[in-house]
Amino acid sequence: MIEQWMKLQAIQREINQELSQALKTIPEAILLDELYFLNQSQGQSLTVSDLSKKIGLSISATSRMLVKFEESCRVIERKAGEDKREVQVILTDKGKDLLSEGVSLIEDVLSHYQLNKMEIIIEK
Repeated sequence: MIEQWMKLQAIQREINQELSQALKTIPEAILLDELYFLNQSQGQSLTVSDLSKKIGLSISATSRMLVKFEESCRVIERKAGEDKREVQVILTDKGKDLLSEGVSLIEDVLSHYQLNKMEIIIEK
Protein backbone atom coordinates (compact mmCIF):
# COMPACT_ATOMS: atom_id res chain seq x y z
CA MET A 1 0.00 0.00 0.00
CA ILE A 2 2.82 2.41 0.84
CA GLU A 3 4.48 1.69 -2.50
CA GLN A 4 1.30 2.59 -4.40
CA TRP A 5 0.98 5.78 -2.40
CA MET A 6 4.59 6.69 -3.18
CA LYS A 7 4.02 6.02 -6.90
CA LEU A 8 0.93 8.24 -6.86
CA GLN A 9 2.93 10.98 -5.14
CA ALA A 10 5.58 10.73 -7.86
CA ILE A 11 2.94 11.04 -10.58
CA GLN A 12 1.43 14.03 -8.82
CA ARG A 13 4.84 15.72 -8.80
CA GLU A 14 5.28 14.96 -12.51
CA ILE A 15 1.86 16.40 -13.33
CA ASN A 16 2.49 19.53 -11.25
CA GLN A 17 5.85 20.05 -12.94
CA GLU A 18 4.38 19.66 -16.44
CA LEU A 19 1.47 21.97 -15.60
CA SER A 20 3.87 24.55 -14.23
CA GLN A 21 5.84 24.49 -17.50
CA ALA A 22 2.74 24.54 -19.71
CA LEU A 23 1.07 27.41 -17.90
CA LYS A 24 4.10 29.71 -18.16
CA THR A 25 2.52 31.14 -21.30
CA ILE A 26 -0.28 32.63 -19.22
CA PRO A 27 0.52 35.93 -17.50
CA GLU A 28 1.86 35.32 -14.02
CA ALA A 29 -0.79 37.42 -12.33
CA ILE A 30 -3.59 35.34 -13.80
CA LEU A 31 -4.78 32.51 -11.63
CA LEU A 32 -6.99 30.06 -13.45
CA ASP A 33 -9.15 29.18 -10.48
CA GLU A 34 -10.18 32.81 -10.05
CA LEU A 35 -11.00 33.08 -13.75
CA TYR A 36 -12.96 29.84 -13.52
CA PHE A 37 -15.16 31.09 -10.68
CA LEU A 38 -15.64 34.44 -12.41
CA ASN A 39 -16.67 32.67 -15.59
CA GLN A 40 -19.07 30.36 -13.76
CA SER A 41 -20.82 33.35 -12.21
CA GLN A 42 -21.65 35.10 -15.50
CA GLY A 43 -25.17 36.45 -15.36
CA GLN A 44 -25.14 36.29 -11.59
CA SER A 45 -23.93 38.64 -8.92
CA LEU A 46 -20.41 37.80 -7.76
CA THR A 47 -18.98 40.13 -5.19
CA VAL A 48 -15.40 40.40 -3.99
CA SER A 49 -16.54 38.75 -0.77
CA ASP A 50 -18.15 35.85 -2.66
CA LEU A 51 -15.05 35.33 -4.78
CA SER A 52 -12.71 35.46 -1.78
CA LYS A 53 -14.69 32.66 -0.11
CA LYS A 54 -14.59 30.50 -3.24
CA ILE A 55 -10.84 30.80 -3.75
CA GLY A 56 -9.86 30.77 -0.08
CA LEU A 57 -8.21 34.19 0.09
CA SER A 58 -8.93 37.11 2.35
CA ILE A 59 -11.08 39.90 0.97
CA SER A 60 -8.09 42.26 0.90
CA ALA A 61 -5.91 39.72 -0.98
CA THR A 62 -8.73 39.09 -3.43
CA SER A 63 -9.19 42.83 -3.95
CA ARG A 64 -5.46 43.29 -4.65
CA MET A 65 -5.54 40.43 -7.13
CA LEU A 66 -8.56 41.93 -8.88
CA VAL A 67 -6.84 45.31 -9.15
CA LYS A 68 -3.91 43.57 -10.90
CA PHE A 69 -6.32 41.81 -13.24
CA GLU A 70 -8.09 45.06 -13.97
CA GLU A 71 -5.00 47.22 -14.52
CA SER A 72 -2.46 44.95 -16.17
CA CYS A 73 -4.41 42.31 -17.98
CA ARG A 74 -7.88 43.75 -18.47
CA VAL A 75 -9.43 40.37 -17.80
CA ILE A 76 -12.11 41.66 -15.45
CA GLU A 77 -14.28 44.67 -15.01
CA ARG A 78 -16.21 45.88 -12.03
CA LYS A 79 -19.74 47.20 -11.99
CA ALA A 80 -21.57 48.74 -9.11
CA GLY A 81 -24.56 46.79 -7.95
CA GLU A 82 -27.78 48.23 -6.61
CA ASP A 83 -26.06 48.58 -3.26
CA LYS A 84 -23.22 51.00 -4.02
CA ARG A 85 -21.04 49.33 -1.39
CA GLU A 86 -21.21 46.10 -3.34
CA VAL A 87 -19.19 45.67 -6.52
CA GLN A 88 -19.90 42.94 -9.04
CA VAL A 89 -16.91 41.37 -10.77
CA ILE A 90 -17.32 40.30 -14.39
CA LEU A 91 -14.95 38.34 -16.63
CA THR A 92 -14.18 40.09 -19.94
CA ASP A 93 -13.81 38.37 -23.30
CA LYS A 94 -10.02 38.52 -22.86
CA GLY A 95 -10.40 36.81 -19.49
CA LYS A 96 -12.56 34.11 -21.06
CA ASP A 97 -9.92 33.58 -23.76
CA LEU A 98 -7.16 33.20 -21.14
CA LEU A 99 -9.30 30.75 -19.19
CA SER A 100 -9.96 28.71 -22.32
CA GLU A 101 -6.24 28.69 -23.16
CA GLY A 102 -5.37 27.57 -19.63
CA VAL A 103 -7.96 24.80 -19.65
CA SER A 104 -6.61 23.54 -23.00
CA LEU A 105 -3.07 23.48 -21.62
CA ILE A 106 -4.20 21.58 -18.53
CA GLU A 107 -6.14 19.07 -20.65
CA ASP A 108 -3.07 18.49 -22.84
CA VAL A 109 -0.88 17.75 -19.82
CA LEU A 110 -3.44 15.53 -18.11
CA SER A 111 -4.11 13.55 -21.29
CA HIS A 112 -0.66 11.98 -20.82
CA TYR A 113 -1.83 10.50 -17.54
CA GLN A 114 -4.70 8.35 -18.64
CA LEU A 115 -6.67 6.10 -16.36
CA ASN A 116 -4.86 2.94 -17.49
CA LYS A 117 -1.53 4.33 -16.26
CA MET A 118 -3.10 5.13 -12.90
CA GLU A 119 -4.64 1.64 -12.72
CA ILE A 120 -1.24 0.01 -13.25
CA ILE A 121 0.18 1.93 -10.32
CA ILE A 122 -2.72 1.17 -8.00
CA GLU A 123 -2.73 -2.57 -8.74
CA LYS A 124 -1.39 -4.73 -5.97
